[in-house]
Amino acid sequence: MKKLLWSITALLLLGCTYVVLIAVPGEIVRPQRTALATTPADVGVAFEDFVISPQDSPLTLAGWWMPAANAKATLVFIHGAGSNRGSTYFGTLPFYKAMVDQGISVVAIDLRNQGESGSDDQGLQFGRTEKHDAAAAIAWARNKTPDLPLFAMGISMGGATLIQAAHDGAPLDGLILLDSLLDTQDTVMRGAAVETGLPPALFAVSAWAATQFYGLPGGEEQALERAAALDLPILAIQDPDDPVTRAHFSQELAARNPNVTLWMAPAIDPEHPELAWKGNWGTHVAAFQFYPRETVAQILNFMDAQ
Repeated sequence: MKKLLWSITALLLLGCTYVVLIAVPGEIVRPQRTALATTPADVGVAFEDFVISPQDSPLTLAGWWMPAANAKATLVFIHGAGSNRGSTYFGTLPFYKAMVDQGISVVAIDLRNQGESGSDDQGLQFGRTEKHDAAAAIAWARNKTPDLPLFAMGISMGGATLIQAAHDGAPLDGLILLDSLLDTQDTVMRGAAVETGLPPALFAVSAWAATQFYGLPGGEEQALERAAALDLPILAIQDPDDPVTRAHFSQELAARNPNVTLWMAPAIDPEHPELAWKGNWGTHVAAFQFYPRETVAQILNFMDAQ
């Protein structure tokens, strides 16, 4: 009987180990490719399709170029994880229109493994590999509008992607982060909790494993540490109650880097009916949806100040 109990216990431990160290981290990095269902033309914005390739891989990356009349600046937009350049989750198309209407030309791409871009079979890497895609988009934009100030904006994982690209020397006149992924392990824990409804602490070991065995940036290589050392103007837009990319990391970034201007967006009622479709993701990257004029004003004021 004891031998049977020990065998059952060993099998349970092996099963738990597999789930914690392999299954959960593997699911976290697995890309969820979402097809594009709209284009900028749907909101009255003229655009051109283009393709580029990053320096690290022969991948093809799909993008949109949205020129503004009498443009005063160019903005490269980088979406978040499990999304694409036409994301309805953030409201990219209305955002592009708002920018173009204000004289800001926009470049938007699908990151690798997402949207209509190619796959490198490494899955989501929280900016470690995606930084090459952002750098390619920035170089394309700089070549397209060499005489205009060039800014880049990333939401959630897109923020981490741009931080990594800027750390590697991508030439920008300013960086805009909206509910940016800054702390890898905390975001993994919170994201898993949001998806499952379980306490975040249950995913602590899986979050560690994601950095140790699946390539996600940890320690000094994660976005917060690299953003804290960036020597360029940064606007951090943060929802105060974001359940996934939590506000205190943006506050820490602003405290550590004097180049950071932090705008805490107004709080959103968690019971607001327009949040219901987001489920447990709540107010994550919701600032533009609920406060479009205020969010655009913050971005324009930041650009004008550089």
